[in-house]
Amino acid sequence: MKRSAKFFLIGILFSISHLWQTNLHAQSTFSNSKGAIGITYSGSLDNQAYYFESLEGTAGYNGKGYYSLGITYIHPLTKRLDIETGISYSKYKYQVGSTPPPGQGTPKPYNVTNDVVDIPVTVRWTFLKHFFLNGGLLLGIDTGKENDLDSQTGIGAMIGVGAKYDLKNIPIGFFFNPYFKMHSLLPFSLDNYHQRTDESGFRLGVVYHLP
Repeated sequence: MKRSAKFFLIGILFSISHLWQTNLHAQSTFSNSKGAIGITYSGSLDNQAYYFESLEGTAGYNGKGYYSLGITYIHPLTKRLDIETGISYSKYKYQVGSTPPPGQGTPKPYNVTNDVVDIPVTVRWTFLKHFFLNGGLLLGIDTGKENDLDSQTGIGAMIGVGAKYDLKNIPIGFFFNPYFKMHSLLPFSLDNYHQRTDESGFRLGVVYHLP
């Protein structure tokens, strides 16, 4: 809970900084757009892998960063409410360490990577014109082949806060979206103990408003 509160505080500060550098009184000529399609890049603040249960003798995974590339589609439902979906590809890096058996030396940590494809369905609520809150569910498909991390295929969730700005004379917009995401909240596998992963980061997007 403490980390989540810190994350939202960082998101709010970043959003305020972004808006301070833009024209707060600019009027978008594309408010009646039928939607927007764009590309996104996500960068890392933190990523972790863990079990909900306390287990002894399991390897520890320490997150070492990630990046994500995506395509997004934003469809307006009302003046303030949008639904957002799309697809993204993410690559995660972890450092793996394990507890040695009694009388043996500590094994040297090693790095592994994991790839996940996400298909999100989230809702955006816009307030104060340039700010928004977003959150929803996502279908995660684990495509990693070379590590012993539990499969992250399943239903996950995300929540975030952001800022957006549309150019006045061309149908192009930008957004900045700090967020927290959890993968495999409801895993598709039937393991008794399942490893979950989460991430906190920021998402940058460039969108084209459809006429």
